[in-house]
Amino acid sequence: MKLWLLLLGMGLLSACASNKPFMPKSDYPPDPWVKGYTDPDDCLGGEQLAARRFELPAYPGRAFRSGRQGWVLLRLDVDAQGETQNVTVERAVPDRLFGGSARKAAEDWQFEPPKDGSMQNCRVLLRYRLGAVSLGG
Repeated sequence: MKLWLLLLGMGLLSACASNKPFMPKSDYPPDPWVKGYTDPDDCLGGEQLAARRFELPAYPGRAFRSGRQGWVLLRLDVDAQGETQNVTVERAVPDRLFGGSARKAAEDWQFEPPKDGSMQNCRVLLRYRLGAVSLGG
């Protein structure tokens, strides 16, 4: 009986530790036209920001296991020291699945101090596709 329980426990632990490949169960939704969300005075992340500390978010486990894909459009400000401020999810598809991990990651980003002081309303697109996260353009 003890041996059976030991084997059962080891089997359960090994099942939890397995790295199953990402199996998409939803199509990747078309990227938004980021410039369509901006005003002329806004900054676009890839065009004016140089990263000092920049780590992409992890793919949320729930989305990975369910094969979901999507994207998040973040809006943030960068202060004169290069720290991110006022990070918000402007739009996420699917809604509420990827936004939290994107926002939390962006709150830790740090950029080179902007040449003209702080920057307002910067847009950054993050793609959650095929089990990986990447920057959009």
